[in-house]
Parts: sequence; structure tokens; C-alpha cells
Amino acid sequence: MRRAEFLRRLAGLAGGVLAGGRSAVATHNAARAAEQPGSAAPLPTRPLGRTGVDVTVLGLGGHHLARTGSARGVRELLGVALDEGIRFLDTAESYQDGDSERWLGAALGDRRRDVFLMTKTFDFPARTAEGSRRHLEGSLSRLRTDRLDLWQLHSVRSVADVDRAFGPGGSMEAILRAKEDGVARFIGVTGHHEPAANLRALHYWDQGLRFDTMQMPLNPIDHHQRSFERLVLPELVRRGIGVIAMKTSADGALLRERLCTAAECHRYVWAMPVSVAVIGMERAELVRENARTARGAPMPDAERATLRSRIAPQASIALEWYKQTG
Repeated sequence: MRRAEFLRRLAGLAGGVLAGGRSAVATHNAARAAEQPGSAAPLPTRPLGRTGVDVTVLGLGGHHLARTGSARGVRELLGVALDEGIRFLDTAESYQDGDSERWLGAALGDRRRDVFLMTKTFDFPARTAEGSRRHLEGSLSRLRTDRLDLWQLHSVRSVADVDRAFGPGGSMEAILRAKEDGVARFIGVTGHHEPAANLRALHYWDQGLRFDTMQMPLNPIDHHQRSFERLVLPELVRRGIGVIAMKTSADGALLRERLCTAAECHRYVWAMPVSVAVIGMERAELVRENARTARGAPMPDAERATLRSRIAPQASIALEWYKQTG
């Protein structure tokens, strides 16, 4: 179904739509080599939950991508990422007032078919189906595509926020309809404020409003405070939901405070049952460095425990500012 026809149908939303998912749980750590022309060595891939799709373990963050400040900057950085084998691309309609999507869509051109493209709808605080429908129309236009590989509900803030989005007339009606109509292959939820909000979304998943992925912060310091790793990750694995890690260095705080290196942060996260880590990279050397780390081995359990113990005395919610604004 093409975009114009889909949007006509979506405009008539009334009532909830239940989306089922496959019951088989994918093995979370089964990585295999991807065939990626232009890369010195292929990046490993992992299953994206129960979707049947494998994704590269390293994803390109759309917010930092657009911080290059221009369409040319995005095109050049995207070229490096594709050469390094990255095929998972993250963005959102709210990033840089749409410029992230706009510049990424222009840069992709005929490479669109070669990547796994994800964007998100915010529409906060209303969280309405109509608002998300408008976001989808804009996202498809800016990204120059008729189909998203993944469309996610962006940045759930609280239990009440999730209840609005999943309730009658809420954003999830539009998101579920998009999957039903084939405009979004897969759908998901993101949240980095309160583990309770992400767990509330899983309550609705258990009631039949099934989504395929969840994106959330995972890093060595998260383990010590309002921990998504301890509280949410096991529940996602149990349901076979694809795990998308973000803020792998606590939005850079762990690096600025010299508590650990970027490689330690990323190896720590890749040792978890995650499908992909979306990492913000604004410069070509960061893309290449993180790709080299991704090609190496994840951090062994003993080393992960040592790292957690090392930074435990410095654990402070101030280092994860995004958990303070829920």
C-alpha cells in the first residue's frame, strides 16, 4: 500500500487495533557475518527480537548525525557509516525540527533499499493518533520513502504518559495501524526516563497490543540507579522483544568524567542480549572507532562485574540527566 492510500485510511481511525506477533523467541546472541560491500570487515549482526530480521549490532544515531549541521555533512558521515558496514539507521521527526530526517532522506538516495530505517513519533504530551498520523506523513515525505522498517513511539515519560498513548485515540492506534497496513514493517516503544514507564508499555503488550522492539538506555552506570538493565531487560528477553540500546555512555557523561572509555561502554552493552546499540557519532573517526570495537569480542562477565564495581562509588543520577526529567 502506498503512502497516499495509507494516509486516507489512517485518517479514519476509530478504536484500537490489536497487532499480533510471532511467538518464537529469537536467540539473542546469535551473531553472523553480514555481506556488506565496502567494509574492511563485516559487522556482526543479531536477530531483532522475533521479527525474523537480522540487524547490524552498531546503529547510527540520527540526532548526532544531524549535528554535522548540513545536508552535505550528513551525506559524508553516512557514506563513512555505510562503508564501515552500518546498516541500522536511527532518526526521529523531532530531531532538529525535521532536518535529521530531511538530510538523511536526501543522503540515502538509491541506498534506501540497503538499510534498515527507523524513525519515531513524539506528539508529547497529547499522544494522539491524529498527531502521530501527521508525524508519519511528514516523516515519510522527509525520508523520501513509502515504507519504514521500524516506527516507534518516542520517549515515554511516565505511567500516565503510556496510558495516554495506549488508550483510546492514542498514538498507538496510528502506530498499530501503520504496521497492519504495511507502511511500517515493525513497531516499537522508546523510553529513557523511568523504567516504570517501559514496564507499563509491557503491560499493554501482555494485553495484546503487541510491538516488536523497545529502545532504552543501557550502560555500566545504569546498573546502579533506576536500572533498565536490571528491571526491564529481562522482561524484554522473556517476551522476545528486540532490544535497542541507547545512551551507551550515559550521553557521554561516563567519558567526560573519565569513568570508563567508549570501547568499555560499548563492549559492556554488546555483552547483553541486545539486538543493536544506537550510538551518536558526529565525526568519521568515531564511526570507524566504534565499528572496530563492534567487530571485536563483547566484554566477558568477569570484566563487566569489575567495571560495574569500579564505577559504583561515583554512581549518581546526575550522570544520567535523562532519568531526572521523567
